[in-house]
Amino acid sequence: MIPWGACEDRAMHHIASSAIRRVLKSALAVADSASKATGTPFDAPEMLVPNLDSRRFGWTHYGLMIPDLPEPHRFLSVMSLIGATGSLAFDNDHALPCSPRRTAAVVAGTAASHPGHFGTYEFGADFSAAADGSEVRFGDDLALTGGYPEYRLEGSLGGVGVDLTITCSDTVTWFFRTPVYKHLSLFGEYRGTLTTGPDSVDVSGLCSFEYGACPSPYLLTGRPLPSRLKAPLDYFVYHIVNLDDDNQVLLSQYSIGGVPLSVHHRISSKSQRNLTKLPERLLRGDRDPR
Repeated sequence: MIPWGACEDRAMHHIASSAIRRVLKSALAVADSASKATGTPFDAPEMLVPNLDSRRFGWTHYGLMIPDLPEPHRFLSVMSLIGATGSLAFDNDHALPCSPRRTAAVVAGTAASHPGHFGTYEFGADFSAAADGSEVRFGDDLALTGGYPEYRLEGSLGGVGVDLTITCSDTVTWFFRTPVYKHLSLFGEYRGTLTTGPDSVDVSGLCSFEYGACPSPYLLTGRPLPSRLKAPLDYFVYHIVNLDDDNQVLLSQYSIGGVPLSVHHRISSKSQRNLTKLPERLLRGDRDPR
């Protein structure tokens, strides 16, 4: 039997999630310029900074997604958060080395490194970042250096050595672009090596370089929030499909209270052709989508 208190908490969570979802959808309809800005050349490299001591942004995200690596790797995913988000989907309170605002986390790996690498790091101890974003270092595990348009990713992830150069284009896909929350993907190309034991493989191709920044409740408190007070973002999924040597599909979904808040499906290409929506026949999974 489920205790009455638990039932009451779930009911309140459902009501709060529904209200938050309605408010966010209304706010995004007014304040979000992502669709308008997507496809125009990226011209704000100064925004790609870690915001360690920002009073405006509570967390910052750097990511790299590569979908089509050769065996045994298949893919590379790097998902980092500098500062905790205060949300159900992304907080890892059990692994905090210090206050949420002063904690960095990274989950990364390839199919060969399964279950991959997860680590949390403390600002000023085993995590460091230059104010301009030219060096972001997660202990001895992973380092991102350089600056737009070219970065270098080096590290060891679950037994897989990574040494990649990423060259970003000015083709940008915005997932969110509001005064308080910005999240984008830059169409990029990579080259370098992946090493497993004595075996190294040279790799190159298309990738997606990710950046995001947003306020968080941890700008106001140094203690982890209880689950009932966290933002009810409880589900996030992100997929990238490289169609050919020039085009890739980006698919993402955010859910609040188990119900989708937003779904993005876009084509990104070297030629700056970004579609805000994919043809419905592709989303349906038709056998012959021509």
